[in-house]
Amino acid sequence: MRFLILLLFTVFIETSVIQAVFRPGFAAPDLLLILLLTKAYLSGKEAILWALLGGFLLDIMTDTLGHGLALETLAVYLFILISERVLFRTWLAFIISAGTSLLIKKVLGVIIMGLKFSFDISVLKIFYFWFIELVIMFVIYFLYLKKKE
Repeated sequence: MRFLILLLFTVFIETSVIQAVFRPGFAAPDLLLILLLTKAYLSGKEAILWALLGGFLLDIMTDTLGHGLALETLAVYLFILISERVLFRTWLAFIISAGTSLLIKKVLGVIIMGLKFSFDISVLKIFYFWFIELVIMFVIYFLYLKKKE
């Protein structure tokens, strides 16, 4: 129940605050995916169901029907696949698998949205926001996940 409330709050923040502050909003740090990757690290494949729900809620609250559902679920699934192949659960393995899935989701999001809308975004901006997401994941790992292991 607590995670559902946190998921709803994160979707609300991502669709209202982040969309208003960052233009285009899909290139900004993806708080929902960061939350879902944290859940996937702790609970494994159960997080795919949460990704489906979170992506569905994200699609309902924005005008990108199917975009959030597909990309959030794909990114969480890739994270689970990568993290299951790693023999040791360390911070480096977590950051590498999270960084890979975050980057793939960000690049696919820019490609899909670039086909739908016309906008101007630089590659440097995408990598800047990706780096911010990696820093957030690093902080989450050492402040929260390390204690849960």
